[in-house]
Amino acid sequence: MDTADMAEIEDRLNQYLRLASFPVAIRFVKSWDELPPRTKRPLKDMDNRFTTCQAISMARRYGWVIALGREDNSCVLGAVALGLEKRLPHFEEGNLCVNLYTESLNAGRLSEESVPRLAEGEFIGVIAAPLGRTSFEPHSVVIYGNGAQIMRLGQAWLWNRGGTLESRFRGRVDCADIAIAPFITGEPQMVVPCTGDRIFGQVQDHEIAFSFPYSAAGEILNGLEATHKAGATRYPVTNWLNYTGGFPPAYEDYRQMLDEAGPPGGE
Repeated sequence: MDTADMAEIEDRLNQYLRLASFPVAIRFVKSWDELPPRTKRPLKDMDNRFTTCQAISMARRYGWVIALGREDNSCVLGAVALGLEKRLPHFEEGNLCVNLYTESLNAGRLSEESVPRLAEGEFIGVIAAPLGRTSFEPHSVVIYGNGAQIMRLGQAWLWNRGGTLESRFRGRVDCADIAIAPFITGEPQMVVPCTGDRIFGQVQDHEIAFSFPYSAAGEILNGLEATHKAGATRYPVTNWLNYTGGFPPAYEDYRQMLDEAGPPGGE
């Protein structure tokens, strides 16, 4: 994979979106030999363990390449979704969800079943890297932006297809929606960041995520360019300024007095 290709994709995304943080390339690895040079492992290199959303945040804010294995992962929910930990009966019953996100154990079970996940043991870890500095082919790409920027990505996806872009919301384990779902489904998603992403990934209140399979990058870029040229949809959104504003009655009354008095210096 040519790094220049990734840099060009990032440049074109920024051309139309003016992003505040790096788009992030995500890849699931089967061997640590796949790691690019200068990749950081949290436990070995920083004496810490990270959540997946924390690693993604470091990639998009610091420009670092972060790889998480089982020993690096601090979040059991994220590790289970990645297939790095087992789904024991206690987990499957909904015990990690009940009284936190659901009222009942059964509702918790349904929530856990809904989370996109990789097969246990299929991969040994995940890499998060800034897209423009990536030397590997990503499985997924995630972009964080404000509502208008993410809207533009959704419009780009629908340029050729029309219809709607469907996304799912559960308010937890958003790393599975961001990293895993596009890889499994081949479809992009708009993702409202979850509680954990706000705490550990330090996502801000104005930020939303958009993730897509890397194979869709060309279609999204073409859609961004085409909708930008069409003029109705571009970022920053063009405000309409050619209008006469309304004012409080006291202002309007005084305007009438001025009209009756005539211009300054007049007879």
